[in-house]
Amino acid sequence: MVLLTTFAITVLLGDLIAIGISAVVEQFSKPLSLFVFLFLFLGVIPIAWRVAVRATEPEGPIMRRLSSAGARKR
Repeated sequence: MVLLTTFAITVLLGDLIAIGISAVVEQFSKPLSLFVFLFLFLGVIPIAWRVAVRATEPEGPIMRRLSSAGARKR
């Protein structure tokens, strides 16, 4: 569940960045901004997956925080 949540958050952040970049490109060329957005939008998915997997590895930063928080509660 942590992996899926991390993936969703990284995709959301990546797509927000893609929207920002395509909005800047739109100021110069409207047709080009569509292709830039589609390229970035589709590129975010594999990158976000790799980031999410690496972040949620047993020795990754997110899992270390979750395990230390659980140890403090006990």
